[in-house]
Amino acid sequence: MYFRTDLSDKIIHFVRAVNRADDDYMLSEMHSYEFAFGELVEDDLLSPFFILRRILRKLQILSTWSYRNGNSTIRGKYPVTCFTEMPISAFVATSIERLAKGQKISNYALVFDKQQMFAIGGRPVIYGSTKNEELPKTEKYRFVAYDPTRLPYAIDWTHEREWRWANFDYISKVIPQMDFDDEDYPLGEEILELMRLRDEERIEFHGLNLDEQPLSNIGFILKTEEQAKLITRDILWLIDLGKIKPGLFTYILYFPDLEANVDSIDDPQFIRSLIAKGRIEIHPYLQVNPKKQREIISKLDKLSNQYINTLDPKAFPGGITGISFPCFNDNLSIAARLLVGTKYVTITKLGRYLINLPCLNQTQSIELNEKFVTETLNSLLSEILETPLTYYSVGSISHAHVSKISLDDTPFYTDPNDDEWNEAHREEDF
Repeated sequence: MYFRTDLSDKIIHFVRAVNRADDDYMLSEMHSYEFAFGELVEDDLLSPFFILRRILRKLQILSTWSYRNGNSTIRGKYPVTCFTEMPISAFVATSIERLAKGQKISNYALVFDKQQMFAIGGRPVIYGSTKNEELPKTEKYRFVAYDPTRLPYAIDWTHEREWRWANFDYISKVIPQMDFDDEDYPLGEEILELMRLRDEERIEFHGLNLDEQPLSNIGFILKTEEQAKLITRDILWLIDLGKIKPGLFTYILYFPDLEANVDSIDDPQFIRSLIAKGRIEIHPYLQVNPKKQREIISKLDKLSNQYINTLDPKAFPGGITGISFPCFNDNLSIAARLLVGTKYVTITKLGRYLINLPCLNQTQSIELNEKFVTETLNSLLSEILETPLTYYSVGSISHAHVSKISLDDTPFYTDPNDDEWNEAHREEDF
């Protein structure tokens, strides 16, 4: 544990606003990414909170070549993920100062334990002369040019106190931005699968995968309670899906609190108190009242049995086939927490918590199945569960049988839950 104000036992990965129209963006690894369902990208300017929440949802920080003015700043064969070891107090002061100058930084960040990051391969950069770059190939990614005597402008990035994690597993694959049907643009199965992973999940070798490393107690620096709710919602969703353990992300620091106490946050004890105050309380959501759970399940059983044979399986007014489900508005609600882990809740990879009753989807018609949910079941279920509900429908243009339609396909119709959308351009997220 450090007790000097110029040292820290944490290292920080800050995010920044990204302009898709910028030349450096066009050269970056992020350029090849399509934005998935659940990501609202309506403008070229992407907020730092959008990027931060995307990292959480993907559980991956992209490794990049760090382009500046069209040129890569990373030497060697491996892209990197960048961090700074400046104390949180210095990050606060630096982000305020650099943002005022229009420089590429933000007040949003992930905070890691320095010892853990070193254990998985993170290293401080090596500042040196470009004339004496005598590093082994596996260390070249650490090199940063330094020449304070150069005229008319010095080369000096030491204020960044940078660390880098090299992605030694990176594979260079040219992946198109979209799926081309043109016969002149043939796509092999490998590229098609990489495109799917890129847009729907993640490509494993594209970055630092937070869930595959021995990391814990990662923190966030955010600005608002609303952002904290969205982050908590996503963490709980990842836990419910079994993707992460509860101890991976554990606290939130609020930038306004840090800024207001900028004279005090030099003190490590004060930072520890803010971390304790900002603990993400996940365990209460994971504790279930068995009696209350049994009562709700009994009511759902009765309701489902009441409606199990109310639709004609042969009814099909035309159109497309499809499935439809009642859907929770909030995965933090008491009813959702009681039913997670039972047969009555199915969680999609996009973060929807669906109520899965045996009486659903008795026909092949998406129209009839959806009408049954929205006009019959949802009002009854809302009374039982004491929470508002929406709906979620997935169709098949190819008229696939309802038993063959995946819940993880892009939904045809749904009332959006604002907590689920990761919006790219909310003014309060910059």
